[in-house]
Amino acid sequence: MMALGGQLIPSLRSASWLLAVLLPAQVPAPTPSVGDTQPAPVELGAVLDSLVANAEQYRATLPSLTADEHISSEASFLGIFKDHAEAQATMRVIRASPGKPLQESRQIAVMNGKPVEPGKTAKLPVTLFGGFGHFQDMFFTPQHRVCFSFTLLPEPGPDGTLQIGIAGPAAIPAQPGCQQDREGLTGLARVDRATGQLVHLERTIPENVAAKGNLAPFASIDCAPTKVGDETFWLPTVVIGRVQSGKIRGQFIAHYSNYHRYTASIKLLPGATEVAPTESPD
Repeated sequence: MMALGGQLIPSLRSASWLLAVLLPAQVPAPTPSVGDTQPAPVELGAVLDSLVANAEQYRATLPSLTADEHISSEASFLGIFKDHAEAQATMRVIRASPGKPLQESRQIAVMNGKPVEPGKTAKLPVTLFGGFGHFQDMFFTPQHRVCFSFTLLPEPGPDGTLQIGIAGPAAIPAQPGCQQDREGLTGLARVDRATGQLVHLERTIPENVAAKGNLAPFASIDCAPTKVGDETFWLPTVVIGRVQSGKIRGQFIAHYSNYHRYTASIKLLPGATEVAPTESPD
């Protein structure tokens, strides 16, 4: 999933049983009924090709947009002293110019049920970015795809999704884009069978390795088709990240809704001179 970076704000105010079931030997297989159909076989390479193509289209065509963001953020010191915050914010995802990376920013309007005063900055115990512009890039670009091993899992995921296991190799390939802070990574991708779109992506990185790249040791994202204007994009609905810094541990959960295209307006005052803009959001 994602190249989600984590920042901790230091403002803290078996055993199991095995059950064997004996079945009669030589139980005949059920006879397929007329009209039964078997799902078409899935070729992993074709699924990965589709994910790479979809990610490229997402990066190239996603417009600047805003979304309502509900955040639950908490951090704890030694598991004892805890700081928890609930916030309502506006997430802005801006493309400064065609072909440039998406830039994320958030404006918190309500913190723990209280409006944030204009001009003041509200700080969360844990703050994460990267759920929009980078979550597919870690795996699903031509240069990054060769850095990992992918396995099509036999069991389906929720709603019959395809499940793909992801693992970082023991030795990082000497390829452009194969970064050392991916060592020991494991991940899981779920793909909608009908559209080939990514609906869930998660990854786990050892904490000591994640610290080198300022990444959250665990991050996941869920996506769903979302209409923005007259177009439909597969956009984040939930982003989760878990982070660690020394003896401080934290978690960040954000839910997104009410997507709109980002628009900016300029108000000209009497006597002002209009200046032609050099760059403008999509």
